[in-house]
Amino acid sequence: RDTLVGILSLKAPRMILLKTFKCKLCPRDWLLHRRKCYWVSKEVKYWKKSFEDCTMKTSQMLVIQDQDEMDFIRNVTKGVNHIWIGLNVTSPERNWMWVDGSLVNQTLFPVTGLAEQNSCGVMKGEQIRSEICGGEFKWVCQKEAFQI
Repeated sequence: RDTLVGILSLKAPRMILLKTFKCKLCPRDWLLHRRKCYWVSKEVKYWKKSFEDCTMKTSQMLVIQDQDEMDFIRNVTKGVNHIWIGLNVTSPERNWMWVDGSLVNQTLFPVTGLAEQNSCGVMKGEQIRSEICGGEFKWVCQKEAFQI
């Protein structure tokens, strides 16, 4: 009986671990980081076309939540001068807004440059900068990872 109790007590934590461990997957050519999948373009487009491309991929343009995510994107886009992100200026308020509808946290990510009517956000190194939306740059799409 003691042996059986010992075996059961050894197996119980493993069973709990198996129940709580969840595997996350991304589509081919996407990168997994935490709970999200990221896709980095190889070509350049202007902001609206980049936005549409992410939508076609059932994703959205990059919305940066925290410094860790910013660091990850900076590392995977090393050598790329400007990257479109999911940030643009709303009219008529002229506020910087992410494509998910949230306002940018200017304390965490101050945007360099003017908030003009035709301004969109780019990542340039460790900065978020204002650019004319008609410029052509690479971009990043994101979506939630699949859980299996």
